[in-house]
Amino acid sequence: MLSQTYIKRQPVIQGGNLIIDPQCCTVLLESETISLYPQEFDVLLLLAQYPGWVFSSEQIYETVWNECVAGCEHVVYNVICQLRRKLKNLDLIQTVVGRGYKFAG
Repeated sequence: MLSQTYIKRQPVIQGGNLIIDPQCCTVLLESETISLYPQEFDVLLLLAQYPGWVFSSEQIYETVWNECVAGCEHVVYNVICQLRRKLKNLDLIQTVVGRGYKFAG
């Protein structure tokens, strides 16, 4: 049995009609469960944990994929596009031209 000192509940993140539960790896949009691939969830969680902060594609890639790779912008761009589509383009993830992406929930 695990000691309670090892189990710490991560707070649920809410931005408008979006609810992200990091503990259960679930995303709800307007009370509807949104199915995300692990990398999509991790990118969304990273951005949502730091609302307003701008992350470059390199920072996102290094954090989510745990590796440093040159030319990773297209991978992050594709994940961001998929997230926007699944989140019904609610402008929750914004592009900061020449800098990266931020969560504006």
